[in-house]
Amino acid sequence: MVVVTGASVIIYQVESYSAALDDLKEIYPEHYEELAANKSSVKLNVNYAKYSQLESLGMLHLVTVRKDGLLAGYHLSMISPHLHYVDSLTCFTDIFFVRQQYRKEQNGMIGLKLFKFMEESLREKGVQRIYMGTKLHLDIGPILERLGYSPIERLYTKMIG
Repeated sequence: MVVVTGASVIIYQVESYSAALDDLKEIYPEHYEELAANKSSVKLNVNYAKYSQLESLGMLHLVTVRKDGLLAGYHLSMISPHLHYVDSLTCFTDIFFVRQQYRKEQNGMIGLKLFKFMEESLREKGVQRIYMGTKLHLDIGPILERLGYSPIERLYTKMIG
């Protein structure tokens, strides 16, 4: 999807992880600093080999939004039949992020449009269900609910080492 606003061009698209990797590597630290929990004990150390493996298996799905060619945001997920419901092709969201300087683009709707484009691209692949979490300290649950998502469980974590 291409949106022209004045002299700028905003593009929502599905990209290969390997093609976007250099741009993602540039943004991952910003994403980590804003959203990661337990930063004092869990450092950013992306498993690029695993992502590459998932991509080679056709399981990785990356949707990006770019403004004038620069990566403004992304939604990265894995697509697989659910382990409990093998007939249900399911999207498991890994990470999503829109860079701070782009969040007011398109009247503050750039993230919402990223999600809607992501959903359509998954629908075209035959995905039946999307699982997506939100950080409680930066909760976007109300936005997800407005998009039609339903809360189904709460995820807990505990540092033990």
